[in-house]
Amino acid sequence: MISLDKPKLAPGAEQARQDVTVGVSVALVLVAMTCVGLRIFTRAHIVRNMGREDWTIIAAAIMTFVLLLEEIVAARKYKLGFSGQSLTPEIMVGNIQMVLALVVTYKLVVTLIKISILIMYLRLAVVKTFERLCKGTIYLLITWQCILIIVVPAQCTPLRKLWDFTGTVKGSCINANAFYFATSTFHLLMDIWILVLPIKLVLAIPRPPREKVGLYMVFGLGLFSAIASAVRLNYLRLFTISDDPFYDSLQINLWSVIEASVGIVCASLPTLKPLFSKEQRNRTREVLNQNSSLRSPAMAKGPRVVLAKEISVSMVSPSSSSWMSSARSIYSSASSKISKQSTFDEEFELAGRDVPPPVPPKSPRHSPNHSPTTSLNSSPKKIYTTSPTRLDDAYRDLEHTLRLPATVYKSSPR
Repeated sequence: MISLDKPKLAPGAEQARQDVTVGVSVALVLVAMTCVGLRIFTRAHIVRNMGREDWTIIAAAIMTFVLLLEEIVAARKYKLGFSGQSLTPEIMVGNIQMVLALVVTYKLVVTLIKISILIMYLRLAVVKTFERLCKGTIYLLITWQCILIIVVPAQCTPLRKLWDFTGTVKGSCINANAFYFATSTFHLLMDIWILVLPIKLVLAIPRPPREKVGLYMVFGLGLFSAIASAVRLNYLRLFTISDDPFYDSLQINLWSVIEASVGIVCASLPTLKPLFSKEQRNRTREVLNQNSSLRSPAMAKGPRVVLAKEISVSMVSPSSSSWMSSARSIYSSASSKISKQSTFDEEFELAGRDVPPPVPPKSPRHSPNHSPTTSLNSSPKKIYTTSPTRLDDAYRDLEHTLRLPATVYKSSPR
């Protein structure tokens, strides 16, 4: 019940409190949107690959913007955060309906953020157990979100009983306070679980202690989101025992926006390292220059994949023995570079290069000029690596060295 014994605050104080809440929410959402924008620029322009985790965080950012709009409408039109004693029955009904929409949107946002982080984990999964844990957590979050979408609008039967202050509407309602407390506790536990999930993976990485500390900090960014979730849970507890829920609902909705914004920032910061890496920008520039200089109509759909294919075809097509001898030495040099194990930082920064390798071209059919001795001894499969970092050096060496065999081939007797 709402206490009507005395005014909650002095005149004008409720409006000032609401203005501060809206201002903080707008500022935090702008920060989150900026991080997402930088992430898109980094992944699409510098790294040149948009993964599923990026599209998921974009969806979360869009829903966070919707969450902000709902909060502004609830504040300006339905006096979110005002004491119930200053609200009319019509305003109370609208207030409850907007808070219901806020809850649904908030739950969807935090679920999308967690799924985005778990998809990023999957790119680092080298052990089946870790992969299964990540996928199982994703399925659990999706299932939980589906349950929320069904239960929240159906917490009262009929739903209008939720805002029935007269008791004239017949029906029943679940214990909404217990339900929301349980859902918030679940999300807090998921935050903690996502934090501890990659610990074993990080410990197993053969890196110097100083670099491992940096990795711990990257993966530990989710701690801020977990703290925001815990603070919100505390305000939810206060809301359940409040004598004026209309007044105390403001802090819950403020911390909903804070948790969503902080979660997006924490999920996006690890992807921004290439943006501040001069080496990465130079590497991308070199790849683009190489692709533009070697571009052909056949490369329109995928310069990197077609380039590897063209190099492999050019290495097995000519019949000149001198050309094949040079190509064999080039291929051995390139294969030794490609077979080197890439560092964790390269895999982490350029995660998402999951373009499937092209099918190796078939060996040329037997012809008068072709003999088994002119085929390459080593298997050409190694050159079809999808790691751009390892291919870049090989491409540069191949492009530089292929000029000589081409000259020899043209001048050699037919």
